[in-house]
Amino acid sequence: MLLDIGSVLGGIGLAVVGFIVVILVCVVILRLLAAILPSYEERDRQAAEAEPDPEAEAEGAEAQDADASEAEALDTEVATPSETATGASTEADRTE
Repeated sequence: MLLDIGSVLGGIGLAVVGFIVVILVCVVILRLLAAILPSYEERDRQAAEAEPDPEAEAEGAEAQDADASEAEALDTEVATPSETATGASTEADRTE
């Protein structure tokens, strides 16, 4: 018979062995490349130390703008729903 148990198990075993061989070859190639090529982390770190980061400066300016707008928002008074329902006015309405 064409599909006896021995040939099925042999085919499965051959497939598993082939899979393991492919994985090992890939690991060996990647290790060789890692040993030959320079590390990107070191290159990026050296580049970062050499020049200031313009994105960090832009984020710092945005943070200062956000802090200023938050301070302005805290300075303004807003009537709460209970004040508007009872007819109470805000301090700005009383001074006008």
